[in-house]
Parts: sequence; C-alpha cells; structure tokens
Amino acid sequence: MRHLVHVLVSIAMWCLFGYYWYVVLGRELGPGTVRAMETLGVVIVVGLVVTGLWIGHNLRVARKFEGRRQGFRESADATLERDTIGRNVERPDLAELRAARVVEIDADEKSKTYRVADAKEAP
Repeated sequence: MRHLVHVLVSIAMWCLFGYYWYVVLGRELGPGTVRAMETLGVVIVVGLVVTGLWIGHNLRVARKFEGRRQGFRESADATLERDTIGRNVERPDLAELRAARVVEIDADEKSKTYRVADAKEAP
C-alpha cells in the first residue's frame, strides 16, 4: 500500500512540475526568469559534477580494497588481551566466539569477560 501511495504522489508531483513549466513557457521570458533558469541550470550541473566525483571516489576506494569486503577483517591483535580502554579481557577461543549464537559480555572497571551462552539461557 505504501508503495502505491509513493507512486501516486510521484505521478502527482510530476504532473504539477509539468503544469508549472507549461505556465512558465506560456509567459514572456523576462530577465528575472532567465536569471532563475540560469541559476537552476548551474545548480543542476554542480550537483551532477559533485555526484560524479563522489561516485568516482567510491569506485577508487572499492578498487583499492578489491571490491566489497566479505566477512570480518582479521584483527591485527588476535590475542585480544586488552580492550580499547585498557581493561583485561577474558574469553574463550575466537573461533568459538564467532561460531556462537549468543555471547554474553560482563564488564566492570577493570575487566571484561566474554562467555558463550546457551541460546536457551539468553533472555
């Protein structure tokens, strides 16, 4: 239903857009109208150029990193002895954590503990 409403609103807006162009083109073009059309043209061109540059940037980034990343990147510190704020980390093997459906994490000011939980235990 929402898609249908979007389509109908889009069609109505395009009709309104076409009607306003019909009104504008039916009148004598004054200097203000010409200036407004020039401004609109410049805004459109600048928008297209910026969009093209952004797309080019994203393509260069994708080429540099060989397309979309698949899965997780391996951490440089696979030992994971401390977290980013310096707390000691206690955990089972990383492969066991990644395979787990539910992982519980308990943290306090000095340590962080990861535990593989049974899916039935999870809230």
